[in-house]
Amino acid sequence: MVLAECVAGLGLEPVEASNGEEALDAFSPTGIDLLITDIRLGGISGWQVAEMARALKPDLPIIYISGFPSGGEKLPDTIYLPKPFRPHQLEDAVRSCLDSLKDAA
Repeated sequence: MVLAECVAGLGLEPVEASNGEEALDAFSPTGIDLLITDIRLGGISGWQVAEMARALKPDLPIIYISGFPSGGEKLPDTIYLPKPFRPHQLEDAVRSCLDSLKDAA
């Protein structure tokens, strides 16, 4: 919930999911501009969610978050944000991802 509030505070509209399957069900290549995923989710992992989402939208910016060592293979051009983090660190990561999208356009 704090994560969604932080994203909304940046003027973005968060779409929340409680596990990997819900995240994939909610994913729309035209409706999602940024993926923020914990790497440890119930069922499908955040690593897998990111891979599947990138297959549908290759330029999708991704921020991985976790309180555990990475334990997986992050995709290129992504940000790994270890927990605990401060709201300004998340905001900086989101802005960095969205700025890179603007630069690519």
